[in-house]
Amino acid sequence: MLTQSCPQPHGSTGRSLRRSIGIFALILVALAVLAVACSGKSEPPDGARLALDGDTFDLGLIGLDETVERAVEFRNEGNEPLTVSIVKIRPSPNADCGCGVEGSEVQPEVVEPGASGQLVFRLFVPPGMEGYRDEMFVELASNDPANSERTITIIFQMEAKPDSEG
Repeated sequence: MLTQSCPQPHGSTGRSLRRSIGIFALILVALAVLAVACSGKSEPPDGARLALDGDTFDLGLIGLDETVERAVEFRNEGNEPLTVSIVKIRPSPNADCGCGVEGSEVQPEVVEPGASGQLVFRLFVPPGMEGYRDEMFVELASNDPANSERTITIIFQMEAKPDSEG
């Protein structure tokens, strides 16, 4: 039995050419993926997205015998309306008092995609708590499918009693 073989190109030019074409195609695919990733055109994620600039917010100094409102801003970076609620406010283990928050609310009730809202806190320095530093955990709930529960920390300083001149 006689077997005949096809003559191979001189050297390994055929194999080398196929390898070069494969590498070139792979580079083209990688460049296309990179171009799409770096195009800067990103769609907002599906659903509502609660975005805050951190997890701890310093609300400043609260004066004696005055009720003040201080706010923490948030954004909806999703593509559907966002609802946020303040579920609970409780003292942190580091709180001097845990007693300076009189009330809270979320404004507005519904935040449209790309818009901002505020977590508003009514703060007061109770008698005998002057000079204390308060630190409170604020538990939030939202319709953000990626992060429906979140806890932030608010910190504020209660003004000290003025020294009596004698």
